[in-house]
Amino acid sequence: MSAAEPPPAAEALEPPRALRALLLATGGAGGSWPRCVLPFGAVALLAGAAATAITFSLRGPRLDLAQGSALAALGAGLGLLAAAFLCWRARRRRQRAGRGGRREPGAP
Repeated sequence: MSAAEPPPAAEALEPPRALRALLLATGGAGGSWPRCVLPFGAVALLAGAAATAITFSLRGPRLDLAQGSALAALGAGLGLLAAAFLCWRARRRRQRAGRGGRREPGAP
């Protein structure tokens, strides 16, 4: 092993080069994705609902590309909102487990 190479133990603790570059470029925001899922889900749901209503009212019941993409945006919005709910629920369970399952007086 040369002096330029880090020892294998230090290599396992460091993130890969691409991940380091991504964290540097985003300012470390890669770890905050669960907080972004809810707003993006809400926007996608609203856009999908509006696009679905417009395309189905203008083009009738036959399914074409515009209606399919509107339904896909609607489904993506619903999926993101479901993911946000599941992340919130899992976080809440972890927090309760960390407290030992006890509720503090006055806590909801």
